[in-house]
Amino acid sequence: EIPAELGSLFYLTDLNLSFKELSGEIPAELGSLSNLEALNLYENDLSGAIPAWLGSLSNLIELTLEGNELSGEIPVELGSLSNLVVLYLNNNALSGEIPPELGSLSNLIVLYLNNNALSGCVPSSLEGQLNFRNSDLGGLPLC
Repeated sequence: EIPAELGSLFYLTDLNLSFKELSGEIPAELGSLSNLEALNLYENDLSGAIPAWLGSLSNLIELTLEGNELSGEIPVELGSLSNLVVLYLNNNALSGEIPPELGSLSNLIVLYLNNNALSGCVPSSLEGQLNFRNSDLGGLPLC
């Protein structure tokens, strides 16, 4: 599991725990890492929902959670990450629709949502800012 003690590393700007065979949920203690610019937890066995508190990490530029067993809906709170440029949520078990709040991510240029169980359509608010050559929205149509 991800050690909860990492949440006390207040000045940490980059946390990369990819390919570490980690399991369990993403600990709430990481929500205190307010200086974090990159959170890379891809290719593990993490489960549970994507925590809504990730939306409070306002300095995040890159969030990569792909290749885990994360489930539930994409939290609308991720739409608060105004500095976010890269968001990888692909290859999980996410469901529901893409929140229209993601359309307010004016710096977002890379978005991967493929290989989930998402439904509905891609909010038209995302169309203008994404470079679709660097994104995969799982074949969902634009709204």
